[in-house]
Amino acid sequence: MVPINNKKIKLAIFDVAGTTAQDGGLVVEAFQGAMASMGTPLGTPEMDRMTDYVNATMGQRKIDVFMHLCDGDADRANKAHDRFVEGYINLVKAGKLQEFAGISELFNRLRENGIAVGITTGFPRDILDSVIDGLKWASIIDFSVAASEVAQGRPAPDMIFRTIELYNERYMTHISANDVAVIGDTESDMQAGVTAGAQIIAGVSTGAHNPEQLFHAGATHVLEGAVYLPTIC
Repeated sequence: MVPINNKKIKLAIFDVAGTTAQDGGLVVEAFQGAMASMGTPLGTPEMDRMTDYVNATMGQRKIDVFMHLCDGDADRANKAHDRFVEGYINLVKAGKLQEFAGISELFNRLRENGIAVGITTGFPRDILDSVIDGLKWASIIDFSVAASEVAQGRPAPDMIFRTIELYNERYMTHISANDVAVIGDTESDMQAGVTAGAQIIAGVSTGAHNPEQLFHAGATHVLEGAVYLPTIC
């Protein structure tokens, strides 16, 4: 691998849906199912408005999205979020979530080259565990952090910093964000990487947001897919 700025990264932190896993509209499907069960009919202008917001905020913590859409009504937001979680896990268990071609091989290649692999997500831990289990990633990633485990979800950098903490605790070292590559498909992924001070902030054009949006949000690179990360690190 060719190092960036003559400094090889030590940790690659990937988003999940749209970056390493093919979402294929599953987030929207689970969201619409949750809101329909809460009384918002499918195919209505209100559901369309909500869906537009979900698409615009892909990558952000899902409970925060539901809080916004429920106008700050915590009880309603939590009920909708619980139904979303249940719906998404059922979709994963049904085999509807697949990794992008070559992702498992990428994770193995990075680790063979001394680069640890972390995954972070706007999903809560319940969903993240189902994804890791369903895609058989447990043995080929080093760290995973869910948005439910930090104070703030994206675009805040909390999940990046938590992954770095886990790395330093395991290996008794002191790496910083300057030793890290952040890879994601959304503006909030890029913004989190910028705020954290990551050395590489790689957008991928396989998910929610286009290259122009990703560069505008702070991407240092935009790749056709996460599997092309070795070309820049």
